[in-house]
Amino acid sequence: MSGNSKMIELGKGLAMALAMVTLSAGCFPDSSQTPPGATLQPPVAAQQPTAVVPPASAPSNPPAQAATPPAAAASQPGSAGAAAQPRTQPSSAQSARNPAALVYEQDSPSVVNITSVAVVRGFSGSSTQTPQGTGTGFIIDDQGHMVTNNHVVEDADQLVVTFKDGATMPAELVGRDPDNDLAVIRVDAAGNDDRNRPVRDKLKPVRMGDSSRVAIGEDAIAIGSPLGLQQTVTSGIVSAIRGPQDESLQGQVQLLGGAIQTDAAINPGNSGGPLFNAAGEVIGVNSAILSGTGGNIGIGFAIPVNVAKRVVPDLIQSGCYRHPIVGVTTIGLSQLGQALKRELGIPLNQRGLLVQDASGGAATSGLRGGNRAVNLGGGVQLRTGGDIITAIDGQELNDGGQLRAYIENNKRPGDRVTLTVLRGDQRLELQATLGERPNDQCR
Repeated sequence: MSGNSKMIELGKGLAMALAMVTLSAGCFPDSSQTPPGATLQPPVAAQQPTAVVPPASAPSNPPAQAATPPAAAASQPGSAGAAAQPRTQPSSAQSARNPAALVYEQDSPSVVNITSVAVVRGFSGSSTQTPQGTGTGFIIDDQGHMVTNNHVVEDADQLVVTFKDGATMPAELVGRDPDNDLAVIRVDAAGNDDRNRPVRDKLKPVRMGDSSRVAIGEDAIAIGSPLGLQQTVTSGIVSAIRGPQDESLQGQVQLLGGAIQTDAAINPGNSGGPLFNAAGEVIGVNSAILSGTGGNIGIGFAIPVNVAKRVVPDLIQSGCYRHPIVGVTTIGLSQLGQALKRELGIPLNQRGLLVQDASGGAATSGLRGGNRAVNLGGGVQLRTGGDIITAIDGQELNDGGQLRAYIENNKRPGDRVTLTVLRGDQRLELQATLGERPNDQCR
């Protein structure tokens, strides 16, 4: 891939669709992040693609279709999953059709376009509404909740949802989680659309799949509003399953729960839309593409639906999602060159995370950070003499991404974990209580 490739956010506005928005690597104050400048191996040629979140499709006059949230049970608005409509059994003639045709026929009414609007107030007290962009969403329950990307709605003063039949309705922001790039919006399920028709008749929830069962090579079908073109369906396959610790994505895709990679055509405006399997189940939430042009080149990424099923109920209930944190800064031993390992007395085949600093529950557990600094040149220092974390709850660790992924996808703030550490020749088991990462949304 050329060195000019960028990761593009799919949901910001047509006016921005051709602009490249470069994302800096997220800085998470946990063992998942290498200290600034601490690339301890000679850096590879700087032709690495830069991460850019795909810009949402440009503003268009008709309100764009809204992103539908992971399906939540009708009787339990906070549960992401159950209120989906029963599916019609396809006839033998239908079964011979392309899976994308069947999925579109059955599930496209559950996909909406979302237009974000900024309200600009003048000196005289007057106000002007300016479309910020469009994205996609999907309906998750009969209470009017819909899921989309955080970057589709984060700068909006007002939101407008467009259904498949072209009818529109205002929506309100319910909650958002910037770290997972997820958000929930809601329309008034008891209200009428702009054509004075009951909205409740349009609330057809999607069926939520299980992203842990997704297989590389299976069908992947996207429905959304690329470049403002509502109700567009594209299909391809699942190209890869990327974990949060995937080294090939470092500095490119900042998704805490990993990503489903697909070659289904995804473009600016698809942000927040569903990625379906051939059975019509949502397996991901489209979020970003890797591109050197701003358009699709066959490398798209969706947030695994299991992440949405974990996060969305909290967004509906409290408006935010609380992320756990161990309270350590570490560096993976795999990032240390052999000469440096010899100098530090670390076995060349030793794996784990060298602790730089410990705070909160990690410090209370007895975990020790480095106590002396080694100058690596270029103003970069490595703190040595600290513990080496080799496992958490029995799960072996090779890099900080694995630690972050484990606690993010399996734990909550206040939970206790067991850290297996090496301290000199000693092997210790330390009990640590997870803290909560600072989060402006949860204040």
